[in-house]
Amino acid sequence: MRIYLACFDIEDDRQRRKLGDLLLEYGDRVQHSVFEIALPDQMPLDTLRQRCLRYVGEQDSLRFYWLNDLSRSQSVDAWGQGIARYPQGVVL
Repeated sequence: MRIYLACFDIEDDRQRRKLGDLLLEYGDRVQHSVFEIALPDQMPLDTLRQRCLRYVGEQDSLRFYWLNDLSRSQSVDAWGQGIARYPQGVVL
């Protein structure tokens, strides 16, 4: 399983809501437009990216950052609400 940080800036309210709903199928909202998502090893990021791109216009932005074992264990520091709950099988 791979963990990604998905961040977006979508101008259109409707498209932003739809993209947020889609990403909620894969993980947790940790800030308004930031999600920590978990993809099974058999699902490539490109599959999710293609589903997301229908909501991203020319003026918008969507980024995925892979949080590998090293970055999760040494670089992620979080406080307050919006702490993601990783699915079973994810090693931190």
